[in-house]
This record gives sequence, structure tokens and C-alpha cells, in this order.
Amino acid sequence: MSETAETSAHKKPSFLDKVDPKRLRIGLIIFVVALLIRLAGMTWGLPNEKRFHSLHPDEEVVLAYSQAVEPAKFKFTPGFYNYGTLYLTMVRVTTDIVGGYGGGAQKEDGSDQYQARANFILAGRWLSVLAGAGMAWIIFALLVRRTHPLGAILGGASIGIAPALVTHSRFMTVDVVAVFFLTASFYWATRMIPEEGKEPLGDKEILRAAIWSGVFAGLSAGTKYTGILALIVPILIGVLAYRGTEQFKSIPKTLGITVAAALGAFIITTPGILLENALFMKDFIYEMKHTSTGHGLVFAGTPTGFIYHLGNLMSGYGGLLLLIGLFGLGRGVYRKHPWMIGLAAFFVISYFLIGRAEVKFMRYTFPLLPPLAVGFGWLLGQGHLRGGPKARGVVALGIVGLGGVGGGMLNTLVSTNWMSGLDPRDEMGVIIKTDEKIISVGLVSDPWFYTPTLYPQIQAGPMYGPQYRFSALAESNEPQVVRYMPEDFNSRSDWDIRLIQELKPDAVVFSSFELEGVDTLAARKTVPEMYRAQTEAYKNFMTELQQGYELERIVGAGMSGVNQAGLHPYQTIHDMMYVHPVMYLWKRKDLIEKPSSGTSTP
Repeated sequence: MSETAETSAHKKPSFLDKVDPKRLRIGLIIFVVALLIRLAGMTWGLPNEKRFHSLHPDEEVVLAYSQAVEPAKFKFTPGFYNYGTLYLTMVRVTTDIVGGYGGGAQKEDGSDQYQARANFILAGRWLSVLAGAGMAWIIFALLVRRTHPLGAILGGASIGIAPALVTHSRFMTVDVVAVFFLTASFYWATRMIPEEGKEPLGDKEILRAAIWSGVFAGLSAGTKYTGILALIVPILIGVLAYRGTEQFKSIPKTLGITVAAALGAFIITTPGILLENALFMKDFIYEMKHTSTGHGLVFAGTPTGFIYHLGNLMSGYGGLLLLIGLFGLGRGVYRKHPWMIGLAAFFVISYFLIGRAEVKFMRYTFPLLPPLAVGFGWLLGQGHLRGGPKARGVVALGIVGLGGVGGGMLNTLVSTNWMSGLDPRDEMGVIIKTDEKIISVGLVSDPWFYTPTLYPQIQAGPMYGPQYRFSALAESNEPQVVRYMPEDFNSRSDWDIRLIQELKPDAVVFSSFELEGVDTLAARKTVPEMYRAQTEAYKNFMTELQQGYELERIVGAGMSGVNQAGLHPYQTIHDMMYVHPVMYLWKRKDLIEKPSSGTSTP
């Protein structure tokens, strides 16, 4: 044997040597397909020369706080802790790269700031796009070790095309990246157990998998605090898989190191917990209270979160996929698979926590999707292995669900089409501007992301301050945009009837976002005290509006719950409405041309 051959024979196998090439290729294909799906519509709602601000209400907030992080100066304290700092740091790095290649503002007068914002937000969106596609690959990699490759492919695909995840993967927000790290934690937790038919793992292999699971749990928490719940999975797997064995002696130490790894990763990525503890606790407590006290009128009059989130899951993942995924989790628990018990326990605990909350955003259900995808893929894989008419029927049903029955790909295509076309806010802006009879248009609330594009600064959020926002409003023309302002600026209110009675604009425009909650409560005989004044203001406003104005145009309708006669044809899931709100245009009756009677006699 030559020296080279002998050296090669004794060389320790690398990580790539241990990777199954076939699995690697399939995983890569799943990743690429999921990535391509997300690229369509990725430029939705970006600032441009006609609209200086993003149509997503959170993106510019994330961008602003990310710039307070300065990695080059080892400053990782943004002064904002409603969620962890990791994503803000990642955004700052990407925006620095874009700025370094000429993507920042170039003009001295700052007139191209909108283009710089667009470039920076797009860079941040790439993080979400890659994370969303990466989740599909990780689910496949997890399942292919536990079931037939067909089930692994279908499980990964269910994440790759999940309507909610695909839509939110195109936003520069924390949610998809947080769930990516969560999914990676689950993957490593399941690797604490050997594949079926393989040799038992040694203590070092168990420890390595557990540490990585803890690290990714900490990274998820450093992105969004709820990620720390991922520790439920490695802890349960370690206890259930090794109790009664000789290796159980080392499990307590292993799990202790896992928790320490998670806390270490969290502190490293969100050092403000130590360096700005008072501010950290203030924001952290605010976020916890916020979920329990509600989000204004957004979820007013809706069922309890335990019921509401079922609708979120059916819309965001798919009705059939949800049923099969739940059945798969239950079946895995019945079969006493420790890794499935860990995932099911995470699902139940997480669902209980979000079910009790008064804030019911769809994005709160995102951490539930990886366990559902695992249950879905595992059940279909086992069905394929077993064969038989019933098992094959379940597999066929799963494929049908992926195709769009009860959600799945069909909902994804709809939202992608919305994000690739003309946004209703821009469309309504064009309609109003090209109507020669509309000289003035009234708003029922402060302009923000839900307002039609009538002048470039109109979608600026509260973070820009009243001077910037309302100066632009006052200077608007063609048409003039008006909002009723009482003498005491801070006492202004939504649906103020004086907009119609005193300002008498030629048209009034509002969106489904402004109708959220208040239109539901207005139809009820009894209204909670905390919402009574707002509901009465809305009812009085609509009564006055219908007397002097007619509903001339609805833009963005054609979604769930269309009511041909009324005001309610809008998507009721707040998170999905971001990309396609409904806009209502009411025009003064004396400005509307009446159709000819068909006779020349007056």
C-alpha cells in the first residue's frame, strides 16, 4: 500500500463523507423550489418614486432599529427589545453590504432616500426568503431519517408551499427567521436518537446533537423570545429515549449543557439583557402584556384564541394538511416515539399559550407549522411503507391537500398573484387621482400603510412623528387629502362625523384595516364598554355618510366573505390582509352622474 493510500485509509471521515449524496440532492432540490416560489412577489410594496414608504407596517421599524446596531464597533444594543436583537444584527450586516455597493442614498439633498430604503428592505427580505426555503430543507432532512423518503419530500413540500410562510417570507420581519432557527433546533434534537436500524449513539454524539439543539433554540429566542420553548423537545427526547438505560446517567448533565448553550446563544445575540437590563425588561414586559390585553379593535369581537387559531392554521397551512399533521403527531405519540412526543408536547404547550392570548396574529402560529409538517410527512411516509388501500388513500389525500384542496398551493398562488400585481392601495390612488370631480378626499383615521397612494409620504408610520406626517397631509393637492383635526390635536379620533359635516370632502376613502373589529361590534346588540365609544362613532359616521354619499368603488374585493350589498368583502386574517386590503371609495351624491332615463322629456 502506498503512503498516500495508507494515509487516506486512516483519515477521519469528514462531515461531507457522512452525508448521503442522494439525500443531499433531494434536499437541495426542495430548497431551490421553495426559494423560487418565494422570489415571485418579493418586491411587493417596496418604496418607490410615487410611494416613499413600505406597505408593510413593521419593515421600516425593523430597519430603523437595525441601524442602531454597529457590529464593526461591537455595539449590539439597539435600545429596542420587543423582540431579540439577532435579526436586527443580521439586517444591519446586509444593509451595510448593500450600502457598500452603492445601494444607499446618493444625493446630497436626500431626495433618493426612498430608493435606499427600498434597497435595504429588499436586502432584509432576502434573509426571510432564505430562511423560509431553508425550513423546507430541514424538515426533509429530519423526516428522511425517520420515514420513507416520499413522506420526507411531502413534509418538506408542505412547509415550502405553506401560504402563510410563503407570504411572510417576503417581509423583512423576524417571524420566519425565528422559526427557521426553531426548526433547526428540532432537527438536532431528533438526532439525539439513532436512525431506525442504525447503531446506538455514543455519549459524545448525543451531547453534540443536544448542544446544537440548544444553540439553535437560543438563536431562535434571540430573534423572537418564544423560541426558547424549543428546549422542550431535546429535554423530553433525552429523558424518554434513554431512561432505564446505562446512558441515562449522563443525560442530566447533557441536558444541563443544552440549556446553558441556549442561554449562552441568547445572551450573545441579545446582550441588551445584561447591558441595558432596565430597558430590556421594560420592552419585554410590554410585549408580554400586549399579547394578553389585546391589539385595539383588530381582534375585538372574535372568538377565543383556541378557536381563532384553528382558522389561522387552516388558512396559513391548509385544512387537510392540518388534519393529517395532527393525526400524524397523535399517531407518533401513540407509537411512543420519543422524538414525536417531544414535538407534540411543544405543539400543545405553544398552542395553549397563544390560545389564551388576546392578540391573535396568524404569525403566532408559525412555530406550530414545523411539528405539523413532521406529523404530516411521517404519516404519509409510513402509509407508503405499509401499503394497502387505506394507507395509500391517506397518501393520496395528503397530495391532494398539498395541491390546494382546503388550502395548500392554491392559497399560495392566490397570495403570490396579489403580491406580483398592482396593490389595491396604488390602484385606488390612481382611480381617485384620475377622477376630475374629486378635488378633495377625506380620511377617517391617520394615514398609514392602509391608506391609498395619494401623495408620496402618505404611508409613513407613527415612527416618523406628526410633523413629517401631517405636514405632508396639509400640503397635499390633486387631490387635497383631509383629515378632521380638532383644536386639541391629541384629541383627534377615528370616524369623526365632523369630517363629513364640516369639511364636506368630495369623496371619502377607507380600508378593510380601518373596519377591523368596529364593523363586527356595530352589528351586535351589546358592545363591551371599552369599545362602546369607538363603535358609536363608527355607526354615527356611517349613517351620515350614507345620507350624503354613495359607495362608488370597491377595490381588492373577491376574497373570502364577499357581501355584494355591504361593506364586508375583505380578508379577515389580519396578517394576510397586508398584501391585499380592500379599499372603499364613497363619493358625494351630487357629484355622481345619474344614468339617462332613455327619453328626451325632462
